[in-house]
Amino acid sequence: MDFNEEHYLARIRQKLQENGVKLWLAPYYADQATNKEKLEELAMHLSDMLAIPCNTVLNMLSTLQLHALEKLASRACFQETGLATLRIKIVGGSGLQKNITMYLNESGESLKNKIISEMNFPASTRLKMICSGLVLDDSTSLLAQRVANNSQILSIILSCDPDCQKMEEKIIREVEMIKADADLLASQQDENYLRIADQSGNIIDLPFEEKKSLAVAMALHEKGRSALKRNQVSLALTVFHEADAKFNACRSELLKAVDNAALLNLDIAWCYLLLGNAADIPDAVVRLNQCEQSLYKTYGAQMERLLTLKGTTGNEAVLFLRLHLLQGAVAFHQGKTLESIKLLNQANEELQKLAINDGDLTHLISLGYSLSDARLGLRACRGDLNAACIYLQRREMERQERKKKEEEEEERNRERKKLGKTANNQWVNLGYLNTIVEMGFDRSRAAEGLRQTNNDISRTLEFLQSESELYRSQASNGRYSEESLAQVVSMGFSVERAKEMLEKHNGDVELAVEDLASNLGRPDDQAVASSSSEEASRKQKEATKREKEAYKRLAKDIPRSEEDHLDSGLELEAEYLHKYLSFLNS
Repeated sequence: MDFNEEHYLARIRQKLQENGVKLWLAPYYADQATNKEKLEELAMHLSDMLAIPCNTVLNMLSTLQLHALEKLASRACFQETGLATLRIKIVGGSGLQKNITMYLNESGESLKNKIISEMNFPASTRLKMICSGLVLDDSTSLLAQRVANNSQILSIILSCDPDCQKMEEKIIREVEMIKADADLLASQQDENYLRIADQSGNIIDLPFEEKKSLAVAMALHEKGRSALKRNQVSLALTVFHEADAKFNACRSELLKAVDNAALLNLDIAWCYLLLGNAADIPDAVVRLNQCEQSLYKTYGAQMERLLTLKGTTGNEAVLFLRLHLLQGAVAFHQGKTLESIKLLNQANEELQKLAINDGDLTHLISLGYSLSDARLGLRACRGDLNAACIYLQRREMERQERKKKEEEEEERNRERKKLGKTANNQWVNLGYLNTIVEMGFDRSRAAEGLRQTNNDISRTLEFLQSESELYRSQASNGRYSEESLAQVVSMGFSVERAKEMLEKHNGDVELAVEDLASNLGRPDDQAVASSSSEEASRKQKEATKREKEAYKRLAKDIPRSEEDHLDSGLELEAEYLHKYLSFLNS
């Protein structure tokens, strides 16, 4: 069905619904047969009303009647036998549509094999199946995945080109690795791993499972965007749906604090349009409505909240352009002509406002800015070149300042990890620690005092003063402190030998260690201690290495600029706008 026919069919369907016409009932269908005379009368009436050729209307009425009868028959079959009818639409290949019957307790893999067999695809064909916005899992039953009788299944044929196939397989492996990496990092007790902030930059405190789901969702979203930029639309859509499943595991209140889920819905609907499925996937309507509500709630009805936070709304206008374009396209395919024209004209006005002077763009690039930064700067400043230069300079300074603060925070985090936590599970207060050290106390003992007193600086000073008196008393009697013993043992020596040497040297840690390190100590004790220490060190290094590698993989597709998703040349948007408006205005 071509573009014009799709629109005609949608308008006819809408008019039938408005008038309550049921083509599967009398007078249009009776005694197991179509009443051709009545159907022709209806076709002529609709032809005059909608200005569509009568023959076209009649053919489409026959098609709609046939679909309605097939749906009734499949419902009866399902009630009698349990066999469900699934409407399959192929994307990325022939564009074929076919009904397949099977039991809903069968697996996703069984459905996939049946599609390949009944549609005569090669056995090597690779499919991804989507139903109601969810990617179907091969190993799970259709019923458990909310597939119902008469459900429509979008089947995406993944590329068979060897190079594309390798790239897709690589991304699919990376998707699984992202899930494992986020699981590893989100499970860390250190809250500084995978910190997630709202639009104001405030850190959101999350339970473990939600933190993990949100981290995976955002990483997968960026992975999908990366595929979309390479024009791998089918693959991007698959990854986006994986991200969507993770977002759905989070509380709705949480998702209201960030715009990620709204932008993901917009990206999914955009993929539907690029794949030619805006008319066939009702999911697009739901997603665009959710996106619109979320954007207005997050940014403000007039984007006043966004203006307060960022000082400009120019780049976010790209999101509303795409939103209105998609809403207009969906309305077009639903036969809502007036609504479609209104939305598409609105999108066209937004497109004109976002136009950039090529000379200004070239000038900024000649100053050393990237194409993306130059475009974002000009749009943020509504095309004002001088203002864009100031904006980009300020943004670079803010970026450097933010980077510096992040590095300083990372250094503080490393220091906190070394110092450990207090008895009530709080990090040792670095400010208090530095104050105590400035008074002349040993740093490690000051940290120990803060740990034991839950960061109470007065009690820590009492602890250090009493400990100092005890140590002097022990040293004068040839004894040692528990701290001295712990210090020596931490170096890999056995407790017995550490006690022996500390007593020998009146609690002097340095002399005790020198003595133990020399060949005066027992070689077997030293070997065991050294081996144990080396093994613990090796395991710690391996764990740290795994964490760093996981973090690098998660950060791989995260763009340098937080506004990267707002940068677009808008060529595709302009192309689709021209296509729809040309038809509507013809």
